[in-house]
Amino acid sequence: MSSARATARFASLLAAMVAGAALLAAVRGDGAMTAVAGILLAGLAGLLRWPTSPVVAAVDTATPGVGEADPAAPWRARVRALERILAASNRLNSTYARGELADRVVATVVELGGFRRAHLSLWDDTVHAFVARSFAGLDAEEVAALAAAPVPLGVFAELTSPQHRYSNCFLVPGGSGTDQTAPAAGPWGNGLRLVAPLVAASGERFGFLCLADPVDGRVPDPDRLRLLEFLLQQSSTALESAEIYDRLAARNAELSAASRKLDSLAKMKRNFVANVSHELRTPLTSISAYSELLQSNLDSLSGESLAEFLRVIHTESQRLGGVINDILEISSMEKGRPALHTAEVDLAQLLRRQSESWSRRAHERGLELVVEAGEAPIWLPADQVLLRQMLDHLVDNAIKFTSDGGRVTITVSEAGTAARMTVEDTGIGIPDDKLGEIFQSFFQVDGSATRAHNGQGVGLAICHDIVQHHDGRIWAENVEPKGARFTVLLPRRAPVVLNREQENVGAGGLEPGEFLQRLMHWVGGSLGVQTAALMVPDEDGQALVVRAAIGLPGAVVQGARLRRGAGYAGRVWATGRTLLITDLNAGPDGPRESNEPRYTTPSLLCVPLHEGDRCVGVLTVNNKIDGTALDDDDRLLMEGLAPRVAGLLERFASWNREGLSLQQVRYALRATTAVGQPCRESLHGICREICLATARRLGFDQEDLAALAFALPYYDVGLSRVPPQLLARAGRLDEAEERLVQGHVAAGLEILAPLAVDPRVRRLIRHHHENVDGTGYPAGLAGEAIPVGARLLRLTDTLAALLARRPWRGAWTLEAATAELRDHSGSRYCPRLTPEFLVEVDSRRERILALQVDAGMAGELRRPVLDREGMVSVRD
Repeated sequence: MSSARATARFASLLAAMVAGAALLAAVRGDGAMTAVAGILLAGLAGLLRWPTSPVVAAVDTATPGVGEADPAAPWRARVRALERILAASNRLNSTYARGELADRVVATVVELGGFRRAHLSLWDDTVHAFVARSFAGLDAEEVAALAAAPVPLGVFAELTSPQHRYSNCFLVPGGSGTDQTAPAAGPWGNGLRLVAPLVAASGERFGFLCLADPVDGRVPDPDRLRLLEFLLQQSSTALESAEIYDRLAARNAELSAASRKLDSLAKMKRNFVANVSHELRTPLTSISAYSELLQSNLDSLSGESLAEFLRVIHTESQRLGGVINDILEISSMEKGRPALHTAEVDLAQLLRRQSESWSRRAHERGLELVVEAGEAPIWLPADQVLLRQMLDHLVDNAIKFTSDGGRVTITVSEAGTAARMTVEDTGIGIPDDKLGEIFQSFFQVDGSATRAHNGQGVGLAICHDIVQHHDGRIWAENVEPKGARFTVLLPRRAPVVLNREQENVGAGGLEPGEFLQRLMHWVGGSLGVQTAALMVPDEDGQALVVRAAIGLPGAVVQGARLRRGAGYAGRVWATGRTLLITDLNAGPDGPRESNEPRYTTPSLLCVPLHEGDRCVGVLTVNNKIDGTALDDDDRLLMEGLAPRVAGLLERFASWNREGLSLQQVRYALRATTAVGQPCRESLHGICREICLATARRLGFDQEDLAALAFALPYYDVGLSRVPPQLLARAGRLDEAEERLVQGHVAAGLEILAPLAVDPRVRRLIRHHHENVDGTGYPAGLAGEAIPVGARLLRLTDTLAALLARRPWRGAWTLEAATAELRDHSGSRYCPRLTPEFLVEVDSRRERILALQVDAGMAGELRRPVLDREGMVSVRD
């Protein structure tokens, strides 16, 4: 190639890049891209000044003739280097998938920058640190170590301190701290690292590349560093663009969903006004007409006609009153219901008592009505008036949508520690894409003026609100061959006994009783125990007193006092260490101590609550609902709960002092408290046991074990914001539907945020749907970049899902489920963890096989709350 041709070729490439930079600036129309264009031009100007460096020389493979100089060689080398940079830039800008893009960035910098070892770390808001995302030249152990050790801002500031500055990068010596200065030229020192920040257009550092082991064994010279910084700028722009793209896609999806919801709400409200006008006018017209007839013809009407007229007036008055009551009920829902008037209610007796009026209404429609309540009482603490109202709405709904000759069946039964009610009909059913939306206020499947069924579209919304205020669950599903079934689960929880002397309403008017009730039910529900006590020091700090408890008599709560070191709780208070006793009668102290709260099972777990270095309270639990002894898995979970409880108590005191709202904490505790517990061990419990046993086999330290134990009950809490019809649908989902389902990860982290969850836990929950081949979500992490605990959660979640029944399929056999894990080891599941996990599965084979029969009921008890964000229509 002649020198002129090389120059022309270089000039054309230069012109193309300049034009591209200008176009970017023009399209964006902002200072950010203008700055990028300027940097691009500056980088190109630097390229023109390159002498032949080792990297450039390696590109130039042409050789001149014998004894003949080749004046075009330097130009040709620079042109080829520029071509490689352009190709790399095109590769970086050809994808918006952040996981894939991170891998490309590392590969490009390693290839063109001349380093053998590198990793890329990006800022992660969930842990407030830089997290390693992509790697090159590192072995599995090194990758795992980097992935498990996020870099907080303080450490990053040390890495990028001015004494390490080398152009726009930082040369950091290894092993001796940050007080030394790395050499800026010469051989590459042992442990030396080149830290290259990734800078957004705003100037914010959102990540960094850490490079080591250069190919030529030397610190990069200024020309090579200029190439590297040019690549870094390209990488920063591509990564920032990908993040913006992701955010825009998410916002567009949210806006689209919000727009559809607003349109739907506007339509529903228009229909509501029209329907209510009709519903009010019709009975008023009848009442007015028959009243006028009575007034003008009272003397001439027969007794039979008079009775009929009065019957019509009475019936229409009741109908009118029902419409008005529903409207008032919706108003009450919007403002927030007052406190429930809770009392012990026999649900079976309530159904039998109401069955007479339901049967009369069903008979008028020519329907068969069956009530299956049994003779045994089913007691639960509830507001009887609201329960009756909820049941009336559900039964009326079933009667209204069932044709003549059909059947309505109402059942009530026990479901572990919860009460289960179903109302099933043989009517027209519910469109699958409306199964979540039906619980919205004013919603009607057919809201037109010509619809076949009357109503205001508020009955099911009222039912949902009543169930929600009882901390229960409600959902709808279609049944074969036709019809619908509504299921309600209500918790039957022991009352929380409060030490009234300890409680005062704060300045903000917050009710401590409700907060402590939710807190204690959260602890008891998470551990599956019948007895739990929160003990705190008295005002003088001389003795522990019970602040709130489940399963203890009021006299014990009001009168118990334990000196430091006295009794089990007193010892924990004195030592600040957890105490797990699997057999209270086998210890050196002999049988249970007289000054301790009463125990009905032989095991006890006491965990300290710390505030800094001080022990500020003790949580004690015993008497597991399934009858088993408390074990080390329970200890891990309890130690994960304890910091959250201590933090919430301190924040609650602050909220009381400052008058702040408890709404977010109330919602978080409600969403993470199961509606009930199975009365025997469950498949989910065994899967949790398998997960923790595998973690121990792998040598997890205590902090990582505690984080995993805490994440296991709550990792899918965000499913409450996913439309239930998507969770029950067979087959593949479209892109918009997949985005809705995948959003449950971020939703779960948002729900858990008021509980001050540890960053380790947040990472596990955020990445438990990642696949080792990089095809998972939300970050597209691959291999050892996925936190090891999240990979274990992935296996656990899959096994639990496969072994349980789903609306569209039966439960998988254990053999089929384990084969699924083996077959996809290396693609979906970690090949290093899967064999260890399956060893623990196999050791529990008989227990799993025995429990698969009851998996459906246990799954219902773990059903998430239906959040209003999940009440959306999903169009096929």
